Amino acid sequence: MRISSNYLNTLYNTSMIRQNQDSTSSPAYESAKTNYDEITIRSASQEDMDSKFAATLKNMLMNEIKNPASDEKLSQLKERMENGTYQVDANKIAEKILWNKGAESNE
Repeated sequence: MRISSNYLNTLYNTSMIRQNQDSTSSPAYESAKTNYDEITIRSASQEDMDSKFAATLKNMLMNEIKNPASDEKLSQLKERMENGTYQVDANKIAEKILWNKGAESNE
């Protein structure tokens, strides 16, 4: 069983409500409505859920990187190269190489 951080939030909120009630002298039945505990039960731990999310995100990014460029993008690139306006960004090239190396080592 895992008790979430909502428990601490509930304690804090309850204490704040009690402080406000003391200053406003509200009836006791209203304070009973907000005084409760909360427990969250999950079949998987937060770490498992985080690792599954990271793996899914990685797969989505790798699929996007591996997809070929569109004809429109290629024609724009060709035009920029012919005009001499294309500038090579070494940082982007290194980034792509590192992404591909990371994907190959994890597969």
